[in-house]
Amino acid sequence: MLAKGKPRTPSVNSHAKFKSQLANNVSQLNLSFPTAAQLVRKNNSQLRQTKLTVCQKDNKLKYEGFVEEVPRFRAKQEFVYVPTPKALEKTSFVVNAKKEEPKGLPGDPMSKPGRNLISLVGRVDFCLKTHKMYPDINAIWNVYGKLLRIIEGKRGEHTLLVRNENSGPILQGIYYDFESVLKSWSPGCFVHLVGRFINENRLQTFKIAQVSDIDRQQEFMRIENVTNYILMQNKVHK
Repeated sequence: MLAKGKPRTPSVNSHAKFKSQLANNVSQLNLSFPTAAQLVRKNNSQLRQTKLTVCQKDNKLKYEGFVEEVPRFRAKQEFVYVPTPKALEKTSFVVNAKKEEPKGLPGDPMSKPGRNLISLVGRVDFCLKTHKMYPDINAIWNVYGKLLRIIEGKRGEHTLLVRNENSGPILQGIYYDFESVLKSWSPGCFVHLVGRFINENRLQTFKIAQVSDIDRQQEFMRIENVTNYILMQNKVHK
Protein backbone atom coordinates (compact mmCIF):
# COMPACT_ATOMS: atom_id res chain seq x y z
CA MET A 1 0.00 0.00 0.00
CA LEU A 2 1.12 3.45 -0.72
CA ALA A 3 0.76 6.07 2.06
CA LYS A 4 -0.96 9.28 1.15
CA GLY A 5 1.13 12.42 1.68
CA LYS A 6 0.69 16.15 1.31
CA PRO A 7 0.92 17.40 -2.21
CA ARG A 8 4.23 19.00 -2.97
CA THR A 9 4.29 22.63 -4.07
CA PRO A 10 6.08 23.28 -7.20
CA SER A 11 9.71 24.30 -6.90
CA VAL A 12 9.15 27.32 -9.05
CA ASN A 13 6.96 28.99 -6.45
CA SER A 14 9.44 28.39 -3.62
CA HIS A 15 12.23 29.77 -5.72
CA ALA A 16 10.33 32.99 -6.54
CA LYS A 17 9.38 33.47 -2.92
CA PHE A 18 13.01 33.15 -1.88
CA LYS A 19 14.07 35.85 -4.34
CA SER A 20 11.41 38.26 -3.12
CA GLN A 21 12.47 37.78 0.49
CA LEU A 22 16.08 38.26 -0.44
CA ALA A 23 15.28 41.52 -2.26
CA ASN A 24 13.39 42.81 0.79
CA ASN A 25 16.32 42.02 3.06
CA VAL A 26 18.75 43.79 0.75
CA SER A 27 16.57 46.94 0.69
CA GLN A 28 16.40 46.96 4.49
CA LEU A 29 20.16 46.57 4.78
CA ASN A 30 20.70 49.71 2.68
CA LEU A 31 18.67 51.81 5.12
CA SER A 32 20.53 53.77 7.88
CA PHE A 33 19.63 53.71 11.53
CA PRO A 34 17.23 56.44 12.61
CA THR A 35 18.62 59.30 14.72
CA ALA A 36 17.21 60.47 18.03
CA ALA A 37 15.81 63.62 16.39
CA GLN A 38 14.01 61.51 13.78
CA LEU A 39 12.51 59.30 16.46
CA VAL A 40 11.29 62.34 18.40
CA ARG A 41 9.64 63.78 15.28
CA LYS A 42 8.15 60.40 14.44
CA ASN A 43 6.67 59.72 17.89
CA ASN A 44 5.81 63.42 18.54
CA SER A 45 7.43 63.09 21.93
CA GLN A 46 9.57 65.63 23.80
CA LEU A 47 12.39 64.96 26.21
CA ARG A 48 11.58 66.45 29.58
CA GLN A 49 13.63 66.83 32.75
CA THR A 50 12.35 64.85 35.74
CA LYS A 51 12.13 66.41 39.17
CA LEU A 52 13.65 64.35 42.02
CA THR A 53 13.85 65.21 45.70
CA VAL A 54 15.47 63.49 48.68
CA CYS A 55 13.05 62.25 51.33
CA GLN A 56 14.08 63.35 54.81
CA LYS A 57 12.76 60.16 56.46
CA ASP A 58 14.60 57.44 54.56
CA ASN A 59 17.02 59.55 52.45
CA LYS A 60 15.68 58.13 49.21
CA LEU A 61 14.98 59.82 45.94
CA LYS A 62 11.35 60.68 45.40
CA TYR A 63 9.86 61.35 42.00
CA GLU A 64 7.75 64.50 41.85
CA GLY A 65 6.99 64.85 38.16
CA PHE A 66 8.64 66.88 35.45
CA VAL A 67 10.35 70.26 35.67
CA GLU A 68 8.21 72.93 34.12
CA GLU A 69 10.09 74.77 31.44
CA VAL A 70 9.47 78.40 30.73
CA PRO A 71 8.41 78.82 27.14
CA ARG A 72 11.00 80.60 25.11
CA PHE A 73 9.94 83.48 22.98
CA ARG A 74 12.03 85.02 20.34
CA ALA A 75 12.62 88.69 20.85
CA LYS A 76 11.05 90.81 18.25
CA GLN A 77 13.55 92.52 16.08
CA GLU A 78 13.09 96.27 16.18
CA PHE A 79 14.42 98.25 13.30
CA VAL A 80 15.51 101.67 14.53
CA TYR A 81 16.48 104.29 12.02
CA VAL A 82 19.69 105.99 13.03
CA PRO A 83 20.42 109.13 11.04
CA THR A 84 23.87 109.48 9.60
CA PRO A 85 26.13 111.87 11.55
CA LYS A 86 26.54 115.28 10.07
CA ALA A 87 29.85 116.00 8.49
CA LEU A 88 32.06 117.99 10.79
CA GLU A 89 32.58 121.46 9.54
CA LYS A 90 36.16 122.16 8.87
CA THR A 91 37.26 125.03 11.03
CA SER A 92 40.18 127.05 9.94
CA PHE A 93 42.63 128.01 12.60
CA VAL A 94 44.71 131.08 12.04
CA VAL A 95 48.09 130.59 13.56
CA ASN A 96 50.13 133.65 14.11
CA ALA A 97 53.55 132.59 13.03
CA LYS A 98 56.05 134.28 15.20
CA LYS A 99 59.50 134.67 13.90
CA GLU A 100 61.95 133.14 16.23
CA GLU A 101 64.70 135.41 17.22
CA PRO A 102 68.07 134.27 15.91
CA LYS A 103 69.91 132.60 18.70
CA GLY A 104 73.61 132.86 19.15
CA LEU A 105 76.01 130.11 18.38
CA PRO A 106 76.63 127.48 21.09
CA GLY A 107 80.07 128.86 21.63
CA ASP A 108 78.95 132.50 21.59
CA PRO A 109 79.67 133.98 25.05
CA MET A 110 77.13 136.77 24.46
CA SER A 111 74.27 134.21 24.38
CA LYS A 112 74.85 133.26 28.02
CA PRO A 113 72.87 134.99 30.78
CA GLY A 114 74.52 138.17 32.06
CA ARG A 115 76.91 138.37 29.11
CA ASN A 116 75.03 141.11 27.23
CA LEU A 117 76.61 143.93 29.24
CA ILE A 118 78.22 146.61 27.12
CA SER A 119 80.20 149.80 27.87
CA LEU A 120 79.27 153.05 26.12
CA VAL A 121 81.38 156.20 25.97
CA GLY A 122 80.19 159.72 25.19
CA ARG A 123 79.42 163.22 26.30
CA VAL A 124 76.43 164.21 28.42
CA ASP A 125 74.01 165.00 25.59
CA PHE A 126 74.89 161.82 23.69
CA CYS A 127 74.46 159.57 26.74
CA LEU A 128 71.10 161.11 27.70
CA LYS A 129 69.79 160.83 24.12
CA THR A 130 70.97 157.24 23.68
CA HIS A 131 69.48 156.16 27.02
CA LYS A 132 66.14 157.68 26.02
CA MET A 133 66.16 155.74 22.72
CA TYR A 134 67.27 152.43 24.30
CA PRO A 135 65.95 152.44 27.89
CA ASP A 136 66.27 148.64 28.31
CA ILE A 137 69.86 148.34 27.21
CA ASN A 138 72.22 146.70 29.67
CA ALA A 139 75.12 149.13 29.64
CA ILE A 140 77.75 150.80 31.77
CA TRP A 141 77.96 154.45 30.84
CA ASN A 142 81.19 156.46 30.67
CA VAL A 143 80.06 160.07 30.69
CA TYR A 144 82.35 163.05 30.12
CA GLY A 145 81.26 166.61 30.93
CA LYS A 146 81.77 169.85 32.81
CA LEU A 147 80.94 169.99 36.52
CA LEU A 148 78.46 172.74 37.31
CA ARG A 149 77.66 172.15 40.96
CA ILE A 150 77.95 169.63 43.81
CA ILE A 151 74.92 169.16 46.09
CA GLU A 152 75.73 167.45 49.37
CA GLY A 153 73.07 165.16 50.90
CA LYS A 154 72.78 162.83 53.87
CA ARG A 155 75.06 159.90 54.73
CA GLY A 156 77.73 160.76 52.21
CA GLU A 157 75.39 161.22 49.24
CA HIS A 158 76.49 163.84 46.70
CA THR A 159 74.72 164.95 43.53
CA LEU A 160 76.98 166.14 40.72
CA LEU A 161 75.36 168.35 38.09
CA VAL A 162 77.21 167.79 34.81
CA ARG A 163 76.61 168.95 31.21
CA ASN A 164 78.55 169.70 28.04
CA GLU A 165 81.13 172.46 27.97
CA ASN A 166 78.97 175.15 26.41
CA SER A 167 75.30 174.14 26.73
CA GLY A 168 72.92 171.22 26.71
CA PRO A 169 70.91 169.03 29.10
CA ILE A 170 72.06 168.46 32.65
CA LEU A 171 72.95 165.06 34.06
CA GLN A 172 72.62 164.28 37.77
CA GLY A 173 75.36 161.91 38.96
CA ILE A 174 74.56 160.29 42.35
CA TYR A 175 77.77 159.39 44.14
CA TYR A 176 78.47 158.36 47.75
CA ASP A 177 81.75 159.99 48.78
CA PHE A 178 82.97 158.09 51.85
CA GLU A 179 86.64 158.99 51.23
CA SER A 180 86.09 162.78 50.91
CA VAL A 181 87.35 162.91 47.34
CA LEU A 182 84.98 165.70 46.28
CA LYS A 183 86.34 168.20 48.82
CA SER A 184 89.16 169.11 46.45
CA TRP A 185 86.84 169.52 43.47
CA SER A 186 85.46 172.85 42.36
CA PRO A 187 82.78 173.76 39.79
CA GLY A 188 84.08 174.31 36.27
CA CYS A 189 86.41 171.29 36.13
CA PHE A 190 85.93 168.43 33.66
CA VAL A 191 84.96 165.07 35.09
CA HIS A 192 84.49 161.43 34.04
CA LEU A 193 81.56 159.53 35.59
CA VAL A 194 81.04 155.76 35.37
CA GLY A 195 77.68 154.25 36.34
CA ARG A 196 74.16 153.10 35.43
CA PHE A 197 71.05 155.13 34.67
CA ILE A 198 68.30 154.88 37.30
CA ASN A 199 66.09 157.53 35.70
CA GLU A 200 65.95 159.62 32.56
CA ASN A 201 68.72 161.95 33.74
CA ARG A 202 69.98 160.34 36.98
CA LEU A 203 73.14 158.25 36.89
CA GLN A 204 74.02 155.94 39.78
CA THR A 205 77.76 156.64 39.78
CA PHE A 206 80.28 153.98 40.81
CA LYS A 207 83.49 155.79 39.90
CA ILE A 208 84.50 159.39 39.38
CA ALA A 209 87.65 160.98 38.10
CA GLN A 210 88.81 164.50 37.26
CA VAL A 211 90.29 165.02 33.78
CA SER A 212 92.38 167.87 32.44
CA ASP A 213 90.16 168.86 29.51
CA ILE A 214 87.91 167.41 26.84
CA ASP A 215 89.10 169.45 23.90
CA ARG A 216 89.29 166.33 21.74
CA GLN A 217 85.80 166.89 20.31
CA GLN A 218 86.51 165.08 17.05
CA GLU A 219 87.44 161.87 18.88
CA PHE A 220 84.21 161.97 20.88
CA MET A 221 82.18 162.57 17.73
CA ARG A 222 83.81 159.58 16.02
CA ILE A 223 83.16 157.28 19.00
CA GLU A 224 79.54 158.46 19.30
CA ASN A 225 78.85 157.90 15.58
CA VAL A 226 80.24 154.38 15.69
CA THR A 227 78.19 153.61 18.81
CA ASN A 228 75.00 154.87 17.14
CA TYR A 229 75.60 152.72 14.07
CA ILE A 230 76.22 149.57 16.13
CA LEU A 231 73.10 150.11 18.25
CA MET A 232 70.93 150.69 15.17
CA GLN A 233 72.22 147.51 13.49
CA ASN A 234 71.62 145.51 16.63
CA LYS A 235 68.03 146.81 16.86
CA VAL A 236 67.31 145.96 13.19
CA HIS A 237 68.47 142.32 13.52
CA LYS A 238 66.33 141.67 16.64
